[in-house]
Amino acid sequence: MKCKWSSKVNNELTCSYEAHENGYCIFHKKNKTKKENEEVIKLIKKKKISDFSGFIFEENFSINDIVNYNYNELNFTETIFIKEALFDNYTFKGKIIFNYTNFLEFTTFINSKFLYSTVFNNVIFNKKYSKEKVFIGVVFKGQNLVMDSVHNLPRMDGIKFDECSKFILLDTKYEKEDYISGKINYRIARNQANKIGDLERIGYYYYKERYYGSKTIKASDYPTYKDYLSSKFFDGLSKYTVGYGERPWNILIVSVLTISIFALLYMIIGVRTLDNELIRISIDELKHYSLIEILDTYISFWYFSMVTFTTVGYGDMLVTSIIGKILVSLEVFFGVTIGAAWASVIIKRMIR
Repeated sequence: MKCKWSSKVNNELTCSYEAHENGYCIFHKKNKTKKENEEVIKLIKKKKISDFSGFIFEENFSINDIVNYNYNELNFTETIFIKEALFDNYTFKGKIIFNYTNFLEFTTFINSKFLYSTVFNNVIFNKKYSKEKVFIGVVFKGQNLVMDSVHNLPRMDGIKFDECSKFILLDTKYEKEDYISGKINYRIARNQANKIGDLERIGYYYYKERYYGSKTIKASDYPTYKDYLSSKFFDGLSKYTVGYGERPWNILIVSVLTISIFALLYMIIGVRTLDNELIRISIDELKHYSLIEILDTYISFWYFSMVTFTTVGYGDMLVTSIIGKILVSLEVFFGVTIGAAWASVIIKRMIR
């Protein structure tokens, strides 16, 4: 009877080994005895197994003591390491796949060397060790190192990439206590993208680096609380208006919102036409206006707000009150500032 294990992420992936009484082979069996765990290691060495899909390692796993044979690929899809998983001081001589792999205890790759592409997809590291530098001394010479949707990814300080290696870091999120790790890892990804000219991802990495960096800003890092508030303010302004220079659509959204809000304010205080006719909507008499009248008036004020924001100022509508002049001055200032920000973002992306 064949082992009844089957993959939860790939319906076509099943086990071809013979099952024991419980329906699972020795590799996929849970709660193995000490003797059975020793037998697992012996069988791996004897059969020179390179596909560890769904295997459950219940004792410390040291790749140097186990995988000392040739292979084209090591596949750890849905592999569960219940105790320590030690990959340090090892040379990976084939493609490596960690797909939905679960490291329940400490894991380390210190001083290892990767000669081919390596994928970490939906891998779960133990959160307790997320601040550990488990990749120190790693030399990566493969084509691609992909980290996609990795949970509790430890800091990657100390990893050395070949000049042609691509580091792809996607959808890897961090919780509050690990924001510094997120900042560092996305910075490493950005630096490598800059080195190899991976222009498509530089902006994404920079945004993520700044995003997590903003969450690590502390008052204790500044000489005065005023400096801290100033830093937080300008960081937030940069984030929501220009997306740290990487999201130009944010500027368009901010522009439309600014124009719309000022149009509403103008509609309340009133604007005069060249015929000296005052156009406004009285809040006290709002119930006397139809929806069509309100919309028609608002469109006129939106037009006025638009030409004010863009500093065109056709002159067919004028503000005469003090409050109106203050609002116009503010909107012109916002328009000039946002326009300059838009130009700088576009030029930056074009130059890149």
